[in-house]
Amino acid sequence: MSLDVQFHTAAAMIGMGICFGLLLECYRRVRPKKNSFVFLTDVLFWVNYAVLLFITLYKINDGIVRPSFFLLWLAGYLLYGAGLRRFLIPIVDGLFFCIRFLYRIVWGTIRLFLVLPLLFVARCILSLARMSKFLLLWVVKVMILRPWKALRRSKK
Repeated sequence: MSLDVQFHTAAAMIGMGICFGLLLECYRRVRPKKNSFVFLTDVLFWVNYAVLLFITLYKINDGIVRPSFFLLWLAGYLLYGAGLRRFLIPIVDGLFFCIRFLYRIVWGTIRLFLVLPLLFVARCILSLARMSKFLLLWVVKVMILRPWKALRRSKK
């Protein structure tokens, strides 16, 4: 392995350590609170990050794994924890705020223009069905049952 490839691999491993710290921080914020899903999401997080780490190694140095790379990865994670965390956490908070804001706007728009009109139409149809039932029962009572009662009374 040439010196250039080693330098690029070292820089990538430090970058992946920083990326790991940032992704772990984001994962902790969206991690489910229920016990049944925590194990599943933890395993998915670690598997996805391991795949990302080894894809990076494969792209840079054809997948050669050496113990020094993991030390550089740990150095990147410690660099994130020691210094970069203070600067990146407000960015992550802003990103999560923007995502929640956009979600609320999109859901509010869908609710306002799609869900509420459909509920209104469904309630109108239900009210018309109830009124039709009442009107039909009234017509049956007035047009059919009353004349029959009158006919039965006249025979006595």
